[in-house]
Amino acid sequence: MALTRMLTRRPGETIRQRRWKMRPRVPSVPISIALVVGTALLLAVTAGFVLFAGYRAARLNTGELAREGAESMIRSMVERTRAHLDPVQAQLDFLSQQIVRQRLDLTQAERLGDLLLASLAAVPQESVVAFATPDLQVLRAFRNRPSTPLAVNDWRDDPGFEKAMQRAAQASGAFWGELYVAQGRGMPFINLFVPVHREGKFAGALIAGVTTAALSDFLATLGSEDLANPFILYGPDSVLAHPRLREGFPGLSDKHPLPSLRELGDPVLEKIWTPDPEMRLQQAGTFTNAAVSARLVDIGGESFLFILQELPGYGERPWTIGTYMPLEQAVPQLDRLTHLLWVGGIVLVVGMVLALLLGRSLSHPIRELADEANRLRELNFDAPPPRLRGPFRELNEAARAFDAMVGGLRLFSTYVPHTLVRRLMRHGSPKAIVSEEREVTVMFTDIAGFTTLSEQLPAAEVAAFLNGHFTLVGGCVEATEGTVDKYIGDAVMAFWGAPGHQPDHAARACQAALGIAQAVHADNQARARDDLPPVRVRIGIHSGRALVGDIGAPSRVNYTVVGDVVNVAERLEELARSAARTIEGEDVSVLLGARTAAALGQEFPLIPLGDFELRGRREPLTIFQLQVG
Repeated sequence: MALTRMLTRRPGETIRQRRWKMRPRVPSVPISIALVVGTALLLAVTAGFVLFAGYRAARLNTGELAREGAESMIRSMVERTRAHLDPVQAQLDFLSQQIVRQRLDLTQAERLGDLLLASLAAVPQESVVAFATPDLQVLRAFRNRPSTPLAVNDWRDDPGFEKAMQRAAQASGAFWGELYVAQGRGMPFINLFVPVHREGKFAGALIAGVTTAALSDFLATLGSEDLANPFILYGPDSVLAHPRLREGFPGLSDKHPLPSLRELGDPVLEKIWTPDPEMRLQQAGTFTNAAVSARLVDIGGESFLFILQELPGYGERPWTIGTYMPLEQAVPQLDRLTHLLWVGGIVLVVGMVLALLLGRSLSHPIRELADEANRLRELNFDAPPPRLRGPFRELNEAARAFDAMVGGLRLFSTYVPHTLVRRLMRHGSPKAIVSEEREVTVMFTDIAGFTTLSEQLPAAEVAAFLNGHFTLVGGCVEATEGTVDKYIGDAVMAFWGAPGHQPDHAARACQAALGIAQAVHADNQARARDDLPPVRVRIGIHSGRALVGDIGAPSRVNYTVVGDVVNVAERLEELARSAARTIEGEDVSVLLGARTAAALGQEFPLIPLGDFELRGRREPLTIFQLQVG
């Protein structure tokens, strides 16, 4: 019976449409009639109680907005603080691994200094990074000292540093040490220690210094005299970050690295730990986040509301992140509406119930449709379609149209690159894609020996193999916001720098190549367990000017790249089979043109291979190999 229904379905009719025809129709009414009737009932029920309803709404809404705003600000401060400091630890951990892996001679200050200077480029919040030996010889690399970027010092006469190094020798991982102050700047620094162990012995410690000025700059962007006054405390009495500390603070030293609450000159913050009055603290409300707390402080007859959250893990003393504001600004309606009108309570409850039922019946499906539309805007077709079937006719029709649109876009997105689809959907016009000449980076990939491999397999297995390989390569391209242009046999052509503007298109292409190398290596490990031969991939990457846009006949166009840069990238992929240096354990060889290599940073290690004559070109081209291991 089910097979008969499937075979008798009309052309163009979806399975979902068939399901709609099989289901009994639910009686529906226009939303306009429902709104008119519902509004009339609500007005009739609540007309005599406007003042009372206004008070309730003002109290609940104002208190909720105050709590949500305070929690949002505290959450943003915590996230930004972690985002400012956690990359420092990640970078030092990486440096420690590099020192151990490369077996660097720690007595060679020049090579170690170059490594420290290079690390400063990856983490801009670091002002200084150093390596200290067990005998307290310290090599430091500075960000803002171009004339003397490196310095070697003997700190054996510093008892505080000796104590910190003893702790590092016994520590199993990174830890944040005591604060210190830069001489002549009055700027406090937070320092992170990462011990380095080689062959089970303590070889020294990597140290990073991070200024607190960036935290104070961030707080200054959040706060204002009218709304909020953010801060970060180090322990109960020292101020780590505050808008007033963006330029440092006079009189600070290693023994006194931070100003106290009294020294800062903020009269409200100075009184933060005075006992809470028993007055309107309960009116300030409770918070949904258990880590967030509230305090009320009276200063000169005015009440201030403090919102606080403790942030552990960044030193021996806990950090307290918080903000404060006048209570009247946080909950201004509470002091104005003091007289309660309880007459007609039962009628008001009836009106609220009616409003709640009507609001839910209307807002829930519309909100669900909006959420699904937002997912669809990002080409997320994995979520189930919205279930908007109900008593309202317009919503039912919208659900049918939405289902049809999702089906069409799902098919459309399989034939067109997602980046192009998103750009068209964002601008809503084909004019958003204009043919123009611009700087791009083009990649060609190819499977070495694919012809021999395909001759040994049935056609179905070859297709399955290619689909899996293209999924692997395409995922790495899309992860770096590149565009897969076309598939040519077992080859993939992709490009960066269009349709959106990508100044770092060369770096994105090389990052995608590294991702392909990792994915192919992991796939070959799985193939080895199944006694299958490994897959060897060759990649050519080149950058240059090209024409980018719609190319083709009026009835069938293709968004692609045309120019010499495409030919060179393809020739580099061909040359990778013979010119690339074979490195044991590498399944992928990547060759770059000189223009691509010149646009890369130090994070991409390159091997110069010399000048080569490419097929179809008169002038030789300088070629580099990207290390993927």
